[in-house]
Amino acid sequence: MRKIGLVQFALLMVVACSGCSTGPTFFERKDPYSHHEPGSDAWWAEKAALPPGVRQTTYKGKQWPARPRSNMEKQQFSHTYYSEHYWPLPYVCQDRAYVHAAMEQQTALGWQEDTTLFNRHFEPETQQLTRAGQRHLDYILHVVPPERRAVYIQSTYDPAVDSMRTEAVNAAMAEYNASGNPVDVAVRDCQELSRPAKEISRINQLYYSSIPAPRLKGSGGGSSTGAAAGGGAAAAPSSN
Repeated sequence: MRKIGLVQFALLMVVACSGCSTGPTFFERKDPYSHHEPGSDAWWAEKAALPPGVRQTTYKGKQWPARPRSNMEKQQFSHTYYSEHYWPLPYVCQDRAYVHAAMEQQTALGWQEDTTLFNRHFEPETQQLTRAGQRHLDYILHVVPPERRAVYIQSTYDPAVDSMRTEAVNAAMAEYNASGNPVDVAVRDCQELSRPAKEISRINQLYYSSIPAPRLKGSGGGSSTGAAAGGGAAAAPSSN
């Protein structure tokens, strides 16, 4: 008997069963999950978007698997092979992009906090920059990286006062910014999380003033001190 390959055998079976098959072909079936024609490019694109993995079903009042899973239509066999072959791609790329986006947001908020002029940087009466405010503005203009360089002003919720602060900052920038590169100035609603230096100094003074004077207390009292002194005199070498 002549040996035939698997491909030839499959072709013979297709030819043998082609006349006896009365059911619809793949392209004649209707997909209840889709409005596109089965086998079309739009249909395959829709199936390619299905998530991988098992589907969650309900059996005897329980959901299987116990952990949340998708209840969408199952993937096509070719897409299942693709997901298992290239796992964890492309999902690991999405996870990395999410982590990078979260870290970039935290970094941007940190730089925003670092480039903000708070209430302590302005004089209460004139709203001009204090010495600390001038030094902080100089730090923003010359030390902060250009891609993070911006000036934020803590809002007082009074448009007139905020306008005075903005004019004071712009005037100081015109004096300090020798390069002439424009720097954005914006008023932001925020709350200062630190304490003024005067308040910290006052707390430290109260702390140091409350410390009791150091005292040495021993069980031997003066006798032990005298014995130690006598022992030291006996141990001294003789001058003769």
